[in-house]
Amino acid sequence: MGNYERYSRYLVRSVDHIFKNFLSDTSIEEVFESQSRQNDPIVSIELDGSLRGELVLNLPLQTLNMLTKRIVPSVRSNSLKKHHPDVAGEIANLIAGTFVNQLQFVRHDVKPSAPEYNDDPLAIKALYENINLSFHSRFGGFDIDLYFQENRSE
Repeated sequence: MGNYERYSRYLVRSVDHIFKNFLSDTSIEEVFESQSRQNDPIVSIELDGSLRGELVLNLPLQTLNMLTKRIVPSVRSNSLKKHHPDVAGEIANLIAGTFVNQLQFVRHDVKPSAPEYNDDPLAIKALYENINLSFHSRFGGFDIDLYFQENRSE
């Protein structure tokens, strides 16, 4: 199995684990059509170590609103937006942490950064391999992009 397939499988498994076990969403499924648009909120986490790059979570506003209501149930509809960075960051942290944990089994030592909301730190994405995955859940659809380079010399 090539690394593209392996990392794709790890990402799908990570999303599945977080949505089923932490968000009680058994309907989560990978779909093959993009769920987000260019202006939708994003949260990115840089990866550093024997695998370098960035994990980007693209969350349409409607999906982010539904997730915010689930994670912060006491929030009023008129104040959802102020919780978006924290909720999106927490979801991205959970997915990235699960993904990084699985990378240990193929002898990668990777450290994720803190999430950046609507700030894309990786400047030259053309130099990285890319995996694009889309999902649909009871909260709505979203996309995940993984930009990566292997750096086994570490």
